[in-house]
Amino acid sequence: MKAKIKKAQVTDIQILNNISIASKMHWNYPKEWLEKWTPDLILTEKDFLDQDIYKLEEAGSTIGFCSIKENNTNYEIMHLWIKPGYIGKGYGKQLLNEIIQKVVKKEKKIIVESDPNAEAFYASQGFVTFDKVESYPKGRFLPIMKKYYPQK
Repeated sequence: MKAKIKKAQVTDIQILNNISIASKMHWNYPKEWLEKWTPDLILTEKDFLDQDIYKLEEAGSTIGFCSIKENNTNYEIMHLWIKPGYIGKGYGKQLLNEIIQKVVKKEKKIIVESDPNAEAFYASQGFVTFDKVESYPKGRFLPIMKKYYPQK
């Protein structure tokens, strides 16, 4: 059965934030790192004002979400999270591709600051790494990736 994508509402915030934390925990990062990263992993009510946020539902249960923000020169994927039991089964690909089709209306590049564990996923979706940014802990870097939509 194909999962359904729906516009997320601010009332979904707790469910979505639980998914982002659980998804990050899937990669067995140390608890100390997760605590340090939490402010960047969760949505706030303000995010619902300046981002397009969509949730992915399977059999009536929310199993993931994605948010994109349009900036002057690009679109930026702010969040893409799938519940751990659903990771690696094509749901992330479905969510990413459908959200790009729904949200990206101008010919601008799409940027994502990826977790190192997600770099191969984004590369498989046409993104290329062009830079990196230091993260926590010191010496850990996040790939910054881009793709053009529609494809050039």
